[in-house]
Amino acid sequence: MSSVRALVSLTLLLCAAAAAPASAAIRYDPRLRFRTIRTAHFDVHAHQGVADAARRLAVIAEHVREKFGPVLGVPRGRVQIILVDQSDLSNGWATPLPYDTIEIAAAPPSPESLIGNTSDWLELVFTHEYTHILHLDRSRGLMQGVRRVFGRVPVAFPNGFLPTWQVEGLATFEESRMTGEGRVRAGDFRAIVDVAAAAGRLEPIDRAAGGLDDWPGGTAPYAYGALFHQFLSDTYGPERLAQLADRTAGRVPFFGSGAFKTVFGRTERQLWNDFRGDREHRAATPGETDARARRLTHHGFVVTAPRLGADGAVFYRIANADGFPALMSLPPGGGVPRRVAWRVQGNRTSVRRDWVVFDQVDRVRSTAVYSDLYAVRAAERADGTVHRLTRDARAADPDLSPDGARIVCTVQGGGRRALALLPFSTSVPGVPQILVDDPEADYTGPRWSPDGRQIVAARRRAGRHELVLIDAETRGVRVLLAGERLVTPSWTPDGASVLFAATSGEGPFNIYAIDLAAGAARQLTDAVGGAQFPEIAPDGTLIYVGYTPAGSDLFSVAVDLSAGTAGGATLEHPIANTAPASREALVESRKIEDRPYRPWRTLVPTFWTPIIEVDADEVVVGAATGMVDALGRHAYAIDAGWTQSRARPDWHAAYAYDRWRPTFFASYSDETDPVREGLIRSRELFAGALLPFRHVRSTETLIAGTNLERDTLVCRAGVAGGCTGRIDRDRRSVRGGWLHDSRRIFGYSVSVEEGFVIEAGAETSRTMLGSDGNGGAVVLDARGYRRLGRTHTVVAARIAAAEGWGAKSIRRRFSAGGAGGGAPVFAFGREAIGLLRGFSPEDVVGARAAVVNLDLRLPVARVQRGVRSWPIFFRSVHAAAFADAGHAWDGTFRASQLRTSIGGEVSVDVVLGHFLPLTVVAGVAATRDPVAGRNRATLFGRIGHAF
Repeated sequence: MSSVRALVSLTLLLCAAAAAPASAAIRYDPRLRFRTIRTAHFDVHAHQGVADAARRLAVIAEHVREKFGPVLGVPRGRVQIILVDQSDLSNGWATPLPYDTIEIAAAPPSPESLIGNTSDWLELVFTHEYTHILHLDRSRGLMQGVRRVFGRVPVAFPNGFLPTWQVEGLATFEESRMTGEGRVRAGDFRAIVDVAAAAGRLEPIDRAAGGLDDWPGGTAPYAYGALFHQFLSDTYGPERLAQLADRTAGRVPFFGSGAFKTVFGRTERQLWNDFRGDREHRAATPGETDARARRLTHHGFVVTAPRLGADGAVFYRIANADGFPALMSLPPGGGVPRRVAWRVQGNRTSVRRDWVVFDQVDRVRSTAVYSDLYAVRAAERADGTVHRLTRDARAADPDLSPDGARIVCTVQGGGRRALALLPFSTSVPGVPQILVDDPEADYTGPRWSPDGRQIVAARRRAGRHELVLIDAETRGVRVLLAGERLVTPSWTPDGASVLFAATSGEGPFNIYAIDLAAGAARQLTDAVGGAQFPEIAPDGTLIYVGYTPAGSDLFSVAVDLSAGTAGGATLEHPIANTAPASREALVESRKIEDRPYRPWRTLVPTFWTPIIEVDADEVVVGAATGMVDALGRHAYAIDAGWTQSRARPDWHAAYAYDRWRPTFFASYSDETDPVREGLIRSRELFAGALLPFRHVRSTETLIAGTNLERDTLVCRAGVAGGCTGRIDRDRRSVRGGWLHDSRRIFGYSVSVEEGFVIEAGAETSRTMLGSDGNGGAVVLDARGYRRLGRTHTVVAARIAAAEGWGAKSIRRRFSAGGAGGGAPVFAFGREAIGLLRGFSPEDVVGARAAVVNLDLRLPVARVQRGVRSWPIFFRSVHAAAFADAGHAWDGTFRASQLRTSIGGEVSVDVVLGHFLPLTVVAGVAATRDPVAGRNRATLFGRIGHAF
């Protein structure tokens, strides 16, 4: 779960970004109709289909607020909560800017996931995100003074600038302390730290602060931060954590670490070393399974959802920092894995005969993230064509029946998963038909019995975790076993037993078997890192997903299904957490108001910021503000600045309406600048619509709009050249554009390394629209990227061209020069396409311009270190050799006047402020300029890649 840290320091840009054509995007599916449930302290915004869950969430919110009151206090105002069911990925986020807001995805996590240790998803996720609100929405001392003057500006919330492990660690710790469940009490989550400690690889504090690409990557701040807070609570008392939150809230942003010495009497670094020693002391010794198991793969990161083919090949899903997620196949007996198909997310894999059926997610209507079912031929020499079996069905966890005729799966909706059946056909996508649906239950991981008569599945119901058997014909459901997080069930080949993974206490998952005739469960593995997804290979060995300090991988171990390990754990246990808030608890709904959503309550500005900048050698002083409503339907931003010599202020305003497709936007600017002849006043109105078509692997964007510009030159008395009085120049134009983007970048990438982007835009200005003359312009920008080998070396190529024509007074002019760093943004300004390293943008200007760029980008070092908890993390160092060629001209193109540059760059990828990634570049270019008749070497710098 993310706290959306970017909003903490980018609030000023929030409204502008929402209103900017290139940044606008639909936040929620236009089909969702939201209503607001208003309690004493919360506004819960929810749509059709999750109304009951929203009312229960309103009750949970008030209860959690009461529990937190004596611990971390209460927020200063109302909290906006958004409950939305348009994603099959369980998550949530929170931000105090521009007001306290929490969003929760209604879909509960599968119980085997890292966030699956819960009997009530809404209570767990709200507790986590509400902790963020209580922690981040704190200001003391000087920072409180800043807040009183400027309102909810980022700098007034110092806790938002703390290391990521501190922000996410506290929330993850509190989610467990307050619910009795959650990640701190989950053995699979604790294994991230404990297995590393046992191997002497516990991460130093700088690698948990934010920006880590190595495993455990983005999970590190949660795991290390949570267990560090647990250590502080156990050692010094939980009340010290509240004291720490108060102390850091009174310090200047990025200087919160000094509060540790005040609260605990030891520095942050000393406490982390104490924590390291404690975890290493507690580290468990490897179990018998660890000693006997054979590691089958060495991917690390995420390896999951394995399934055996008839010949013993293993099909499974991987996700790591090296490339795009994929469905993989491991040959029988081991060997080199091969990619079968691309695969994003997905919980289960099924193999019958020559078909592999799997689930993965994609974007739907550019907003939702839904899971669907797919199939691909299992044979190594198959063409790799992926067949879609469902469309927008929210179907997951597929398992093909033994005869290959039917698929049992889960279907997500309304905050729970039902079981469904689907005929297997690769010709036309089908619609799953509900088999079992219980409003109080959530099913995962169904598997057909070998005879095809029964289905075993994991079920979470009324606070209990169960394994259940479902009769495929009568739909009768029988509880097989109840216990802690009973997950990933499968069958033994003879159908006499069910294998599954389960936790015991705060230990990791291990594999068990339950004999259906005797009803007795016995433990088969005792892996310290845990074991899930059991499969019996043709030779009788057990294949499972195990954990190492590098992440998950596949393992095999010989087991005796007739006898379990000595001292097997007892799985029956009392449920620690209370059942989800019952319908009777909703008597509190008498205190709840239910009304249609109204955006106006959250559109009053909550902040303003001063503006001090230098423009044309004059100091501009002004102010800015903006706002966006809770659901992001309306967003606006406005600023104004004054100088001593100018009679009127420079000001800008922008607005975007993001309720329907497309997004509508408008912006207006009015600026005055001194020029040699006098003063020039520029006024511009740009209004239009943006329509994105977003998918996981590519995006298409269309834009259309009208641009109205007027430049007024007021001449200074006595200026030579005949300038007298006032001169107005008008440009009235219509614009349109298209952008295709399939670029991909991964954790270990030194730049974009796959895919391409093409931008095409056109503008026409006509006298019939009020323009001073007829004219137009076109811009084309195409970029492609190709990875060489497995070392993340990249060849990047770009070609761009622009042309302006028509009356001289309105004709666009373009530059081919500049050091780059730009992105396709539907721009028609002078620097829209320029990239000729070593040349200034003013050196190469004309009505027509073209550039060609070629880069060879090579990794140099993967640093992956920071400096203690300072707000800087060094990710990697890389270099590039480049060759640029470009020209700008007004009349006839002359190849003899082509400017060129060759050279090299050195880049450092850093993360600033614990969350903001930047690429800092220094380079040298050897330029050839036949127009000026000179060759020279030029140093340059840049933020971001050249293209």
